[in-house]
Amino acid sequence: MASSALNILSGIAAATAGLAGEKVAKDGTVPGLDLAAILPALLGKSGGAAGVLGNVASLAAKSGLLNNSNLGNLASLAGSLLSVGKAQTTTKASGGIEGLAATIVGNAGTASALGSIATLASTLVKSTKDKKETTSMASELGKTLSSKFGVSLGGGTTIKALDSVLGSDIKGELFKAVLKGLA
Repeated sequence: MASSALNILSGIAAATAGLAGEKVAKDGTVPGLDLAAILPALLGKSGGAAGVLGNVASLAAKSGLLNNSNLGNLASLAGSLLSVGKAQTTTKASGGIEGLAATIVGNAGTASALGSIATLASTLVKSTKDKKETTSMASELGKTLSSKFGVSLGGGTTIKALDSVLGSDIKGELFKAVLKGLA
């Protein structure tokens, strides 16, 4: 369950990159969104995975390699932050926000899966006119993940805590909009 939560958070990061018009690198990293810094901030834990270990853990987590106990700790953080309900098996989403949400929930956290999520999101964002509509789409993605697939934030998460680790660029704002939709 913990690695599933980490895969979903990685998928959300990939989707926000796509909504911002960026691609996920071939190694699975999402530029500007480091889960090794984001997870401890959301949980209100100081320190957390930082420096070289944080970079290695983040890259490995995004690549789906959660065998090492340190990486398992990162997955455990994700598991304590995110709860994932049972996806409705009758929902066969093929496109739109619901299709993107289904892809995020079903992704394995591999570089190719994250790249596909970013590509799908960038295709969807082409239908928006401005930043406000894009932010609305990100919020709708969070609401769809919550209502259709049972994904929710737990543990008194404060999205405001992300300001220090995300900054104020468009990707950070979109990531926060998705998480607000989960609440």
